[in-house]
Amino acid sequence: MSQYSFRSSLILFFFLISTSVLLGQSRESLIETVNALHEWKASGSPAVFNDATASKFDSDLNAVRGAYDISGVTVQGWQSPAGKVRVALFQFADAGAAYSFFSIRRKFEGTPSSDFSAGAESFQSGRYHYFWQSDYVVRMEGSEPAVRLLSGILSEKILGSSQRPSLSNHLPAKNLVGGSETYILDSDNFKQTEGMDPASLGFDYSAQAATADYRIDGKKAHLLLLLYPTQQIAKKIEEQLLSSSTLPASSRKRIGPLLAIASGLSDASSNQSLLEQVHYQSTVTWSEPQPGLGLGPIIVTAFTFIGILVALSILVGLGLGYGRTIAQSLYPNRSFQRDKDAEIIQLKLDQ
Repeated sequence: MSQYSFRSSLILFFFLISTSVLLGQSRESLIETVNALHEWKASGSPAVFNDATASKFDSDLNAVRGAYDISGVTVQGWQSPAGKVRVALFQFADAGAAYSFFSIRRKFEGTPSSDFSAGAESFQSGRYHYFWQSDYVVRMEGSEPAVRLLSGILSEKILGSSQRPSLSNHLPAKNLVGGSETYILDSDNFKQTEGMDPASLGFDYSAQAATADYRIDGKKAHLLLLLYPTQQIAKKIEEQLLSSSTLPASSRKRIGPLLAIASGLSDASSNQSLLEQVHYQSTVTWSEPQPGLGLGPIIVTAFTFIGILVALSILVGLGLGYGRTIAQSLYPNRSFQRDKDAEIIQLKLDQ
């Protein structure tokens, strides 16, 4: 009984833990967490936008209209002892989409000299404070003490991994201009951020891009990494760039499905030194298909085992028969067919 109770309690514990994790990821639960704080008063009901294309979308949230894989936005204001603060919770389908939106907003709005720090990464614009964590981008405005206090509260409640997309990790760290990294998943944002034709660089093939700025010998350089689904697509795009002659050969480098393009430096050796820092290792896993068992092999296998069992039965029977004959000849009246009757125990169930 005690063992059954222990198992039931353990199952209930894991159920509650998993439920709290799911609830911790919802925008509603984050809002309720702040509402439960002492002396924090909500300024009316939250504005919830589950469709970024809705006509009622606030004008100051227009930046999210071009975002992809967005689950929704919730806007709420509070009055606290530290001052007023207004928060917009941008929730995305995954951390990669959230980081892309965050990095693009940082490129257009960010202030490199900001000392604001929250979540996995953060930046401050003239009016807003942003931070990215897991599949959320949080934007805050208002009193500086209230913003800093609330950013810590929300970052503790947002669960999940906050790892950068793998392509962004291939940007070299040497001479990197901090906060210039951008991760792009769609052609519209690529054209807006890079000013280049996305079709000419293969965004029709589900490409993804990561960019960053570098400071080399006092000059500013720009690095663009493009990752394609296959090496063949990357080679095709590289050949198109070679034929167009718009980019010198010294500014390009392809490693498997990864294409790197350096710009901003007139010196070919400087471009090469930047491109040499780009490394990519692709792995190919080949899985042999498992042979299927048809009706024929199954029947052959079954009858093979039947034949083996029959052969074993015959061998055992012959062994017993010959063994009995040999034992009778060697030990008469001891093992088999004794002259006097052996005593037999009878149950006599019919009496």
